[in-house]
Amino acid sequence: MKVEIFPLEKIRIEDKEIAIGMNESRVEEEMGKAERSFENYGSKSYRSFYFDSELGLDFDENGLLEFIEFLGGNKGMLKPYIYGLSVFETDADKVKNVLAEHDNEIDDSEAEFGYSFLNESIGLWRKDSKSRYWDTVGLGIKDYYRF
Repeated sequence: MKVEIFPLEKIRIEDKEIAIGMNESRVEEEMGKAERSFENYGSKSYRSFYFDSELGLDFDENGLLEFIEFLGGNKGMLKPYIYGLSVFETDADKVKNVLAEHDNEIDDSEAEFGYSFLNESIGLWRKDSKSRYWDTVGLGIKDYYRF
């Protein structure tokens, strides 16, 4: 299933749009009840899962969506696209390079496994540095990856 990523804004899954900053009840109106949810350790924020746990939605302590993560990799049913590229089905270096064209402020401190694009609030990760494809992609609120 194709999913479009719009950095700092939203995702579009078929006819549903889930926007950064949306409250949990509005997300449930669009997506239905989460398959499962859990509180993030040591905080009042929490994560809800959809699509057999291929999609994780993080809500802050006020119940507002602050981070969206695709967890299924190239074997999953969700196929996230950004800037016209299928993140999980396109060579990892090509995806990284296209994202770098849109955001020149990159945290590459863990370049073996992932990159964070600081202005676009996009993160890429793979469990094996030799993997040809990314395993996860996430998008967050403005400055999500700035610590």
